[in-house]
Amino acid sequence: MTTKKIEKMNKVEIEKLAGSEVKLSIIIPKETFNKHVETATKSLASEMKMDGFRNGKVPKEVVEKTVGTEKIVYQAAEEAVREGYVNAILDNKIDAIGEPRIDIKKIAKGNDFEFTATVGVLPEIELGNWEKGAIKINKKFSKEEIKVEEKEIDHEVKYLAEQRAKIVTVNRAVKKGDQVEIDFDVFLDNVAIENGSAKKHVMLIGDGKFIPGFEDNLIGMKAGDEKDFKLAFPKEYHAKHLAGKEAEFKVKLNLVQEKEIAKIDDDFAKSIGEFKSLKSLKENIEKGISQEKKRKNDDEHKKELIESIIETMKVEVPEVLLEREMDIMMGELEADISRMGIDKEGYFKQVKTTEEKVKEGWKENAAPKRVKAALILQEIAKQEKFVPDTKEIEEKVNQTLEYYQTIGTTDDKIDTHRLYEATKGSLANEMVFKFLMEVK
Repeated sequence: MTTKKIEKMNKVEIEKLAGSEVKLSIIIPKETFNKHVETATKSLASEMKMDGFRNGKVPKEVVEKTVGTEKIVYQAAEEAVREGYVNAILDNKIDAIGEPRIDIKKIAKGNDFEFTATVGVLPEIELGNWEKGAIKINKKFSKEEIKVEEKEIDHEVKYLAEQRAKIVTVNRAVKKGDQVEIDFDVFLDNVAIENGSAKKHVMLIGDGKFIPGFEDNLIGMKAGDEKDFKLAFPKEYHAKHLAGKEAEFKVKLNLVQEKEIAKIDDDFAKSIGEFKSLKSLKENIEKGISQEKKRKNDDEHKKELIESIIETMKVEVPEVLLEREMDIMMGELEADISRMGIDKEGYFKQVKTTEEKVKEGWKENAAPKRVKAALILQEIAKQEKFVPDTKEIEEKVNQTLEYYQTIGTTDDKIDTHRLYEATKGSLANEMVFKFLMEVK
């Protein structure tokens, strides 16, 4: 009869801390820690090259003498911490968030290994009596009817016509709405200012892209005309050395052009795309406007529902979630200002603030609200057992991957696991919102 050796289990004590954190005090028995020491020794031996020994075959005693026991023990500790921490949170079903703070308490070869791991956890959430507020909000939005007025449709049709307008050169004086080509020079105290000259510059009269009064001075001019005039730069002009100062402008008008807009009729509609008549084009536009209004209405509906639940909920928002949310918000801001053609540093300088001050402002209100909203959706999905269908998740993921391919994103730059989890979370949120919007 043989006896099976039973390995001692790690000892784990859990202490709840303020700020939605837990402290895990973990003791790894010396028998287990010794195995980590053996593994670390073999790992170091495999990296050593010594005369008289084949690669990876350096004896344990030689390894210890060469690299030192301390290095071996600390490499063993790294693996012991990693394994011990993961097992502790899995065995105790701890919803850890973020990276743990590790503090080694006792480490020595041939002894138990002791350390603590302090980590943020998903907070306990008390949603409160949110149904009453949800019912009231749902009643309010149920009475709102999505209407599309004829003038809205006509505005879009006119916009389409203007987008497809031909630009033709005309022999007449400039009037508002014309496109012109000009040469100009700007002088301050009879000295040409830096970057204050341009040739064959195209501009639209009425766009307001130049300083106030500049475009007005061009109205009435004809091709070949030259004109000198004085204007003061706005007091809040971005170039501080010019702000509020009067400058002299010398302008030559090269040509005057106007938009030749096609007649809005059935032929125009057919030129747009798969439309048989102006009526079918307008019906399509009406449908698009209606869908956009419904989307905005639904977004506002969802926003009010979440804000209502936030008022009733009780939760201690973990610092790690706030920091993570502010990082996301900063990423969103960087994407927005990048589309404006400036970098983050330039933007903060322009609005006279810093990244730290922006984050401080977010931390007061916007970031906690966004974290709470995410926690609400997660908690209701958990309570109502909303789990998206695997097939639907995979279909959405494949659609996203196909989109990435169309914009040239290579597979090695896509974290498919993260994409899958994000898609799963997004679909779960949709299920929660559908549930909330139907509460009666």
